[in-house]
Amino acid sequence: MVRLLLLLTALLLFSCASMPEGLIARDIPPDVAGMVHAGRTKSPEEYALLDDMGVTWMLTTFYWSGIEPADDQWDFASYDAYVDAAKAAGKKVLGVLGYDVPWIHAEGKSRYYIPPDKRPYFLDYVRTTAAHFKGRVDAWCVWNEPNFSFWSGPEGEFFPLVREASQAVREADPGVILLGGAFNRGVFGLPRRFIRGLFASGAMDQADAAAFHPYELNPQRTAKLYDEFQREADAYGFGGRIWITEAGYPTGGWYPTAVSEKRFPAYVIKTFVLLAVRGPQTIFWYQLFDPEKRAWGNSEDFFGLLRSAADRRSKAAEAYKLCARYLAGTRYDPAKPLRNGLPRSLHSFYFEGDETHALVLWNEGLFPQRARVSLPGTGHTRRDPVSGAADPIPPETTLKVGAMPVFITWQGGGEARISR
Repeated sequence: MVRLLLLLTALLLFSCASMPEGLIARDIPPDVAGMVHAGRTKSPEEYALLDDMGVTWMLTTFYWSGIEPADDQWDFASYDAYVDAAKAAGKKVLGVLGYDVPWIHAEGKSRYYIPPDKRPYFLDYVRTTAAHFKGRVDAWCVWNEPNFSFWSGPEGEFFPLVREASQAVREADPGVILLGGAFNRGVFGLPRRFIRGLFASGAMDQADAAAFHPYELNPQRTAKLYDEFQREADAYGFGGRIWITEAGYPTGGWYPTAVSEKRFPAYVIKTFVLLAVRGPQTIFWYQLFDPEKRAWGNSEDFFGLLRSAADRRSKAAEAYKLCARYLAGTRYDPAKPLRNGLPRSLHSFYFEGDETHALVLWNEGLFPQRARVSLPGTGHTRRDPVSGAADPIPPETTLKVGAMPVFITWQGGGEARISR
């Protein structure tokens, strides 16, 4: 789980980033939508909710300490139940492999560190776990956020750990998808030295893709951070092979990334759209539910799209649902819709599906802008990011576009146009 920026340092970064140019047409993967910490209740009600929200992937950590509580004593029962329920519900599973166990340390306390002489124990856990779930877990990621909170040892000792663990996964399950990295934004920005060290060491040679967590202050900065990471990864051949395995914002607590519940749905749609058009293979949202009890100052308790597993009131679940259901499996085309006389502050994103097409608009200026929208086809519907309400609209209409995205869907081909 993410540990975010230190407050005093991050407050220096509140300036709004401009929208970068150079986006290209691309296909959005049909299984792009993932959810962190989903499926924990294993209940039919939760899986029905995930189906309704358009979630394909689920991420959970297969904690070493929960699987091998003592040397050579294995317990897969809880994870077997989790994976079996996910497979029965038709969900794909991404498992994170980590971290350490108390029994490898002299002081009997976990330290998010595996000394080189204890590495064989970790490799045994990795190999045994990957073999046990062969054919049932769809992807593995070795470790999580090593640059920030979850690795306390020297960087130079982490690189061979990942390289050897990746080899162990490949030996146990050659066909499984394998990720590495899972970098988070550091206090002072992108951890370039750590990223370059991991790639240059050969630790990623066995990996299919690099995982990244673009946590930032707002959607525009999140997209900018992704662009920075993509440029770093591209130098090692991974620019087009990136999985976003965590992204999100809390609605409370002390993290500087916290957003009000009123603005949360807008942040979800903008972040999902701005990331999707950049080409990641997946976007895992962090996370589905807030815990049942929330500590007022602890932002970790406020990342959920819904208030809790028991209290299903939405904070931004409808906004995520719109993106997952109407963007997945489409083709993004930056040349569409045709624009005429619109200010640069008014952003438009067109997603063409086999049957249903989507148009997402929002304005980054201080004041709302009016836009004349002309749409082809039939079934023109404006979908509310907060309530999920679907309201029919005429094929030609004038809209007031502000900070809350306008989300429109319709069926049928032809050119869409937006003008003053």
